[in-house]
Amino acid sequence: MPLFLEIRRRLRHLFTPMFWLLLTVYFGYHAVNGERGLRRLFELKQEIQIASQVAQELAVRRTEMEQKVRQLSPQSIDMDMLEESARALLNMGQENDFVILDTTE
Repeated sequence: MPLFLEIRRRLRHLFTPMFWLLLTVYFGYHAVNGERGLRRLFELKQEIQIASQVAQELAVRRTEMEQKVRQLSPQSIDMDMLEESARALLNMGQENDFVILDTTE
């Protein structure tokens, strides 16, 4: 009987430190690997960086397209730009144009 009481007493003294150790390990694991942990933070920062690069590329494309639209506006129509666009769209040329075919495709 004294052996049982001794084991019980020692287990009671070990319970509190083991509880805090397990609680610390649990929260530590979730602080790193959890849904809002450090690993997810780094993933989100990487996604934000990629999205900002895409946004910059789209902004450049938009300014290029706006420039083309401005050149085709009625106030400042660029006849060369209009002719170039019409030829590309209709796939046509004039009699005195030289056509070089690319046969590498």
